[in-house]
Amino acid sequence: MIIRAEPINPIQRHKSLDVLRGFALMGIFAANVYVFDVDGFSEVETSFKSLSFGAADIPFGVFTAVFVLNKMMALFSMLFGAGILLLVDRLEQRNVSPVKIHYTRNAVLAGVGLLHTLLWFGDVLLIYAMCAFLLFPIRRWSITKLFTAGSLVWLAVLMMSFWTSPSGIIADYVLRALAMMLFGMAFYRAGVFTLKRSTSWYRKRSRRFLGLGLPVCTVAWGFSDVNESLSTMIHNVGVPFVAFGYVCFVTNLLLQGKIPKLADRLASAGQMALTNYLLQTVIGSILVQAVNQFRGQRLTVFWMMLITLVIWALQLSWSKPWMQRFYYGPAEWLWRSLTYRKAQPFKIKSPTEP
Repeated sequence: MIIRAEPINPIQRHKSLDVLRGFALMGIFAANVYVFDVDGFSEVETSFKSLSFGAADIPFGVFTAVFVLNKMMALFSMLFGAGILLLVDRLEQRNVSPVKIHYTRNAVLAGVGLLHTLLWFGDVLLIYAMCAFLLFPIRRWSITKLFTAGSLVWLAVLMMSFWTSPSGIIADYVLRALAMMLFGMAFYRAGVFTLKRSTSWYRKRSRRFLGLGLPVCTVAWGFSDVNESLSTMIHNVGVPFVAFGYVCFVTNLLLQGKIPKLADRLASAGQMALTNYLLQTVIGSILVQAVNQFRGQRLTVFWMMLITLVIWALQLSWSKPWMQRFYYGPAEWLWRSLTYRKAQPFKIKSPTEP
């Protein structure tokens, strides 16, 4: 059977998903910048302990610990889970079996992830692809089943808080991605990601979940010097609440039209999230290493904040004009072309072009 692969019409896209993906992407860099000069999982804990905190470093350090760390990966994982079902729904609406496309698409993503690990140990693409292989057979589960499964996996994540070896960190990485993807699938089926709830519904839940999660994560940060494992577990209790709170908070702002210009730039960054994620590794690693060499010592949290702001400005600046000229980011175009085994349209033709 010949499967027609066409660029997605902007009207068919769920802008809310693109905006949330762009928002999560910016946060992911703010977390990853801490370990771009680290060689492997075995050095992660030591690298955090070696950070020096002066007066200028504390604001960004607290911001990252309370508002960013693990929450943005959780949000990004939710969106990936939702994306699995979104692709299935679109294909089935065209009477196309999603099986081959799903597995080919994620096999390609796994290949990209393997290549990415050659640049940096902290890749999530390979993990995401492996989770996608596991999740596809349960794509028709009910919302209740998906949410229950996600909750059970997250309980395992809480237990992993006390396993701090490199293998424990990797297992934690996989389990938290899997749990959040299950939640994301449940929220997609419930219409949360596709704006099927009222503005007041999102507003109330953003206050409720952020009001629960952020204080818990703040308490966890306060415990970090007393009992690190206990602090990690308390922090992990708050992560799902904050991640879902962000979903509702950003969606509420989007529905009220309060951030139209920023929303457009976040949506564009989200549409080319794979390209931007890979570029974060390349540019971030270069900048971190360059600052380390310039200073003659490891950069402080303040310098990490400056690098983060630079990357945010760059990606929010270039993504919108790129998406106005091209259907996809470069990595997305290659991913889609390999998935469908056919070169996809790339440049958007102007009305005057033949």
